[in-house]
Amino acid sequence: MEKEIESFHLKINNTNRGGVFFSGKKEDVIQFAIHTKFASRVNLQLLHDNALNYDEFYTKATDLPWERYIGPNVSFRIDAETKDKLKNSEFTMHRMKDAILDCLRSKKVPLPEIEKRMADITIVVRSHTDRFSIELSLSGDAVGRRGYRLHAGSAPVREPIAQAMLEMSDWKEGETLVDPMCGSGTVLIEAALRERLYGEINRFLFAESPVFQILFPTYVFSERKKENPTTPNLFGFDIDPEAIRIAKENAYEAGVEDFIKFEVGNCLELKNSFGSKGHLVTNPPYGDRIGKPIDDLREMYFQFGRILKNEFGGWKFTVLCADFSLLGKFGLKENKHISLKHANLKAKIVDYELKSR
Repeated sequence: MEKEIESFHLKINNTNRGGVFFSGKKEDVIQFAIHTKFASRVNLQLLHDNALNYDEFYTKATDLPWERYIGPNVSFRIDAETKDKLKNSEFTMHRMKDAILDCLRSKKVPLPEIEKRMADITIVVRSHTDRFSIELSLSGDAVGRRGYRLHAGSAPVREPIAQAMLEMSDWKEGETLVDPMCGSGTVLIEAALRERLYGEINRFLFAESPVFQILFPTYVFSERKKENPTTPNLFGFDIDPEAIRIAKENAYEAGVEDFIKFEVGNCLELKNSFGSKGHLVTNPPYGDRIGKPIDDLREMYFQFGRILKNEFGGWKFTVLCADFSLLGKFGLKENKHISLKHANLKAKIVDYELKSR
C-alpha cells in the first residue's frame, strides 16, 4: 500500500492500524483513488482532534460544515471503530448522527435520509486514547467492493487481496493468466478490469459518488476502454459448474465477459495449452474454509504440484493459503511471500517460479 501511494507522488504522513495517512496535490489524490488496487477505502479526514467525553466529541463534530457535503437529496451512514475515551462505538455513531443533523438544522438545510447499510455518503469515525478522527469516504461504498460481485460463491477472495496476488505474481496487462480453481472469478475479473480500463479500476465507482463530485466538480473522467480481444489471455477453470456460472455472471456485471474464458475443469487434469510463459494465480481450498478432509486436501496439493512441474515449466505460480502445512505438498521452492489476514485467518500469498525441464 505504501509503495502504491508513493508511486502517485503523495507524501505519507503516518501509518497505524487504522490505515495509511497521506497528503498531496488534488490531481495526484484523484489519480491514486481511481487507480488504487489495494485500498479498501479512500477517506478525506475532516477533523483530527481530542475529546475526553462524548459531549466534547459532539461539540467539535457539530462545528464541521456538514452542509458542504450532505444535502437533502442524498442519504448517509456512519461507520465507527472507537475505543478508550469513546469506547462505545454504537453511542459514538448516535452522537455523530446528532451532530450532523443539528448542524444542518441550525443552517436551515433540509435533512437527508439516514441509512444503516447502503448510502450515498459514508462518514467514518475512529478513536484511540483521547484522539478521534472524522473522515468522509470519497466513494461511499468501500473501494475494494467494485460493485460487480452479485454472487460470491464459497470462500471468495476479496478484491484488494486478488490484486495483491496479481502484484506478487508480477503479472502485467496482456500477459497470459490462468486461475485453475477460479471460484467466483475475482482474480481474473480484477485482472480484466486493469486491462479494459487501462488501470483505472475504480473509475465507475467514483464517477457515481456524490462526495467525489462535490469535492472535485470539474474533474472529467476518461472514457477510454480497451476493445474486446479477439483471443482472450485470461482463463478460469473450476470443477464446480455453479462456480463457473457465478464467475460468468460477475464478469458480465463488470463488463469484462469478453476478456475471460471460463470453463468447467478439474485442476488435476489441467494441460498447458496456453504457451511457454504465463502466470498461474489461484486461491485453492483449505480446510478451515471449505471443510474438506485435510487428507484429501494434502493429496490434492501434492497432485497439483506434479501438474505444475510437468506442464508449466517456465511459468510463475502464485497462491493464497491459510494452512501453511499444505504449501509444502506442492514440492516447490518458494520465491517470495507476504503475510496477511484473509477471512480472519492468518494467511500467506506465496510466489513460486516453476523451473523448465
